[in-house]
Amino acid sequence: MSKQLSRRKFLGMAVTGAAGLVIGNMIDLPSRVQGVVDPTPVTPSSPTSATNPKTAPEMEPFFGVHQAGIVTPAQQFLNITAFDLLTEDRNEVKDLLKTWTQMIARMTTGKSPMDQAQNAKFPPLDTGEEVGLSPSKLTITIGFGASLFDKLGLSSKKPKGFGQMPIFHLDALKEPLTHGDIVVQACADDPVVCFHAIRNLSIASSGIAHMRWQHTGQSGTKPEGTPRNLFGFKDGTNNPRLNDDAFMNNNVWLNASDAPSWLVGGSYMVVRRIQMRIETWDQLSYKTQEDTIGRQKITGAPMDGINEHDEPNFKDDANGKVTPLDSHIRLSNPRNGEQSERERILRRGYNFMDGLDEVGRMNAGLMFICFNRNMKTQFESIQNRLTNAKQLDQLMKYTQTVGGGYFVVPPGVKNANGYIGEGLFS
Repeated sequence: MSKQLSRRKFLGMAVTGAAGLVIGNMIDLPSRVQGVVDPTPVTPSSPTSATNPKTAPEMEPFFGVHQAGIVTPAQQFLNITAFDLLTEDRNEVKDLLKTWTQMIARMTTGKSPMDQAQNAKFPPLDTGEEVGLSPSKLTITIGFGASLFDKLGLSSKKPKGFGQMPIFHLDALKEPLTHGDIVVQACADDPVVCFHAIRNLSIASSGIAHMRWQHTGQSGTKPEGTPRNLFGFKDGTNNPRLNDDAFMNNNVWLNASDAPSWLVGGSYMVVRRIQMRIETWDQLSYKTQEDTIGRQKITGAPMDGINEHDEPNFKDDANGKVTPLDSHIRLSNPRNGEQSERERILRRGYNFMDGLDEVGRMNAGLMFICFNRNMKTQFESIQNRLTNAKQLDQLMKYTQTVGGGYFVVPPGVKNANGYIGEGLFS
């Protein structure tokens, strides 16, 4: 390989296979380095629920109609990163997405990200921290911000009405933590696997994109049931069943009636980094905490129920004597029939715990992530009700959103000949 061959050009060659021909002539590869690289080509895989859990790693399928990481059962850990483009050249971004697609297909099956042999004179093709680990159900989901369409001169392909996340009442958005041209959500049952995926995708983007913000999250190691947020309440009780195809078609997946053809099978993604005022919350009485959420703290049941999934009866509590009118559960889903059903979203949140902030408070909260089919009539309709100053959600007193963004998620990659976002560039 020529010393003048840049890593960026090398990665482009990797997509076409030319890099393999060059590296094939190299003769000075130490065996310890070679062991990091698995040259086995990637083929579409089906979900591997290990028949022998001691020997077969668990994997989530990468190829499919929809991207993985949306209706995939939530893994324990999250690493989500937004990238800003450094180029306005469509072909460079297209090549990056091709490279990323091949890398993701390999990493989700437990292989090293690149399928070329390592030259000891060049930086590692795999950073290596995941060697010896299972794929840990790794999924990687990619979305595009509104600014990507403008930078690449693709405004005609931008979905109608799609723009940057607005500032809602009481938001305190920090610019470095907000928006982005591309978002990459990595989820797995091992945080090192998530980190490794984002790290290697970032290396491959050198010269084309750079990281704008990055957040991590975790849901704990509870094997089943609804996870709890850092206020101690079950979070996601009303989430739909992930195998409810009718709900997903009505509320999550884009179809030809509401999106450009290249987006059919995709979805809209909302990311919000919600800071929790932990110390203030911990001083509240038990009753005030339950009234704020509108659910019983231990069981997760509504205030007028016994079990977690009991439906609250708001009609018989018109004055809010049992469940306060400004409780979170009541404002987020008033249970008023068809209108409420149309608003429902698919949530995929994770807790974050990042030490202390600049004034010594716990820097902790919720990485709120949701997927929906119509941002205006679903997420924004709910959020506007929660932040209505005339009847503010009580929970807003103890939380503040500081970052995040809106992204449109393309459909999945159906086979090894395709790549993420292919329809946008065709």
